Amino acid sequence: MDLKNKVILITGATDGIGKGTAKKAAEKGAQIIIHGRDEERIVNTLKEIRQINESVFGIQADFSDLKQVADAAKEINENFEKIDILFNNAAEFIPEKQITKDGFERTFQVNYLAHVLLTEKLISKIKDTEGSRILNVTSMIHSSDADFENLQGEKNYEGSSAYSLSKLLNILHAYKLGRIYENNKVCINCLHPGVIETKLLNAAWSGGMPVSEGAETMLYAAETEATNEISGWYLENRRPMQSNPISYDLEIQDKLYDLSIEMLKPFL
Repeated sequence: MDLKNKVILITGATDGIGKGTAKKAAEKGAQIIIHGRDEERIVNTLKEIRQINESVFGIQADFSDLKQVADAAKEINENFEKIDILFNNAAEFIPEKQITKDGFERTFQVNYLAHVLLTEKLISKIKDTEGSRILNVTSMIHSSDADFENLQGEKNYEGSSAYSLSKLLNILHAYKLGRIYENNKVCINCLHPGVIETKLLNAAWSGGMPVSEGAETMLYAAETEATNEISGWYLENRRPMQSNPISYDLEIQDKLYDLSIEMLKPFL
């Protein structure tokens, strides 16, 4: 796909892989919507990207506040006729269990549930756009199990386990949406951008490749013709791979989606 003049929304785009992807997409002539939590960092990122390409728009929303997510989606809907590519990228690593003002465990909400809400709010701008894509950013360390009695650390909480679970939920979400919208123009897939040197990685692990490498992998997923007509792929090292077997369980996909929509009813 040629990214010139494509409208690309990237969540978590004021730092790390998201910011690197925004810059590289801007170089290719795309119209970028950058999302961030902090207004000052959004302004600074806009300044940087406008040195490359003037077609950039900033949107502020703290994903630990679902009303802000809904408000951000409303602003995007009012300002754009279509979205060609949505990168559900924003994520945090939370070492200790926290509960948001909405009553959800923070890792679950920020890394997963907020993206479900954003996608639901924007889907009308995406699903009938020719060649459109939704790309959920996940991780090769996504969990191999989903305990619905411990999705939010109800039994026990450990930071890396909560993060890995949230990345599995991102995959389940992508696969479910691919089934829902299989007769529309959108393709919905997920990708592991690589082990990249970011604040998130350093919060729990160490090492990693440069941000530029992760950004290139993100853009590959957006540009490759391989995912132009197919949903339900998991990309790793820029090629289709098998995600953990549980992610292909249709009953679990359905159960998670239905539960998530029920949780989001006040904001939909």
